[in-house]
Amino acid sequence: MSPAKEFLASLAKISKLNFQLWDSEEGLLFSANSDEHMAPPLVEVEDFSAQIMSEAKFHHVQSNGGEGLFGVPIKEGDLVVGSLIAFGSNSHKQPQSQITAREPSPAVAEMEKFLSQVATLLEDRLSTQQEMEQMAEELTDNFEQLCFYARIAGRVRSITFSGDMLKDLVADLMDTMRTDIAFARLPERPEYNSVLSTPTASKMVSDQDVFINTLLDSIPLSSPSLKEDYFIVNDSRTTPAYEEYAAGPYRFLAVKMKHNDKFYGWMGLVSFNLAEIFRRSELRLLNSMAEQIAVVITNSDLYRDLERFVINMVKSLVYAIEAKDDYTRGHSERVCRYSLLMAERMGLDEEQKKVLQWSSILHDSGKIGIPESILNKPWRLEDEEYQIVKDHPRKGHTILEPLEQLASSLPGMLHHHERYDGKGYPGGLKGKDIPLEARIIAVADTFDAITSNRAYRPGKSPTEALREMERVAGSQLDPELVEVFKKVLEEELEREPSLEE
Repeated sequence: MSPAKEFLASLAKISKLNFQLWDSEEGLLFSANSDEHMAPPLVEVEDFSAQIMSEAKFHHVQSNGGEGLFGVPIKEGDLVVGSLIAFGSNSHKQPQSQITAREPSPAVAEMEKFLSQVATLLEDRLSTQQEMEQMAEELTDNFEQLCFYARIAGRVRSITFSGDMLKDLVADLMDTMRTDIAFARLPERPEYNSVLSTPTASKMVSDQDVFINTLLDSIPLSSPSLKEDYFIVNDSRTTPAYEEYAAGPYRFLAVKMKHNDKFYGWMGLVSFNLAEIFRRSELRLLNSMAEQIAVVITNSDLYRDLERFVINMVKSLVYAIEAKDDYTRGHSERVCRYSLLMAERMGLDEEQKKVLQWSSILHDSGKIGIPESILNKPWRLEDEEYQIVKDHPRKGHTILEPLEQLASSLPGMLHHHERYDGKGYPGGLKGKDIPLEARIIAVADTFDAITSNRAYRPGKSPTEALREMERVAGSQLDPELVEVFKKVLEEELEREPSLEE
């Protein structure tokens, strides 16, 4: 039993009156009278209730030998939604034809005052209940939005900007906001544009990309809301220039993806359900989401700029190294190419390939500190000179260690001269203890060294080089990786037979 009904039931016991609640649509909702035979005929009370609700004021009819019926309207704001009826235990004795209205007595006036106060309490309870239900609904929506925000916030901060990332966020946005279209538009980066929709939207709009672009192009530059980085249409029928864009009326909300006055684009929603409106909380959520995405784009741009700077710096370093050795020009790029071909055949992921790319292109960076007289010596190196050459992995590691972006690539560079049997340098690592990147580079480095001309000998053919690598597989090189390289080389020679010459 609801609190209002409990209240009336308790009031009936105290006052010795019987109470009924009538609804304007559903009829009798509740009766506090436990004995149906103690109440007037239901049809009489129903007519009496209808009269109260139609005239929206207190009514009383007196019966001969009974207290009669008393009633007041129940209102929700200015709208009458029901009535409260009260009667005594003997009001059932008088048939409707003998009930007559009389002048109000002091007792009737007191009853009017009493019922009006009870009705006010019920109205307050009704209003409070509706507010609580509305608040519960809003809290539920807010909770969903908060969960959504928490879910995407970590994801946005933890990854760099991409089209897939933006598409996933737009999908989450549409599900959480329960709208018909969710979109993101970046004018200068159209490859990242995203629009998702429901079947309802497909019926209303034939070309959604054109529809979204038209909505955005129609935003008036003079709109005051643009100062707060958003634009809203709550009913397209009442907004100039927006009425004809879809088959039915719709709502439209768009916010700017913007950071530090840098505008990247729009993120927004479209709904064909006009029974709802875009709430302030939804605007705040969308704004916050758009701001975070703009920050990610900004940071990604800065990261790419930094990465390009590092790449150019590394290229300069490699060119400087190879300029010292006439016989190794292009060696680092070739080793990098072969290493990545092996990685592709092995099915390494993109992050592993990126690490390998940097490791391989930089594997000889430590030679920057080796005198040219040693690098270009046309005959056998002295033991002391050989020790200087052997130290180049450590020197390269020392040079590049301050660059945080290259941290994951340093082990491959440092250990590319380790041997599979543990007799290599600088750490004497053995077998699978040698980092995978270093084992791959060792195979590619060996092949290029054998096939390249040196001051002390001419280069050999690819087939001869492979034969030599197979001979040292298991001692110098990882035998599994030699087999991988063999397949890579076969494909290369099949594509370009001239390489064998």
